[in-house]
Amino acid sequence: MSQRGRGRGRGGGRQGTGGPKECVCPKCGIRIPHVRGVPCLNTDCPKCGSKMMPSN
Repeated sequence: MSQRGRGRGRGGGRQGTGGPKECVCPKCGIRIPHVRGVPCLNTDCPKCGSKMMPSN
């Protein structure tokens, strides 16, 4: 009989945290916390109204 493996398999561990921690405005530079489930690109800057970008 063959022996079964004991490793974690091909699935591996978790992939990551799920996205940016902050959104930043490319126009005025303000940073706001990222809201889970809402892309930064769909968020307007509270200061100048420009579309926010994910921070790196």
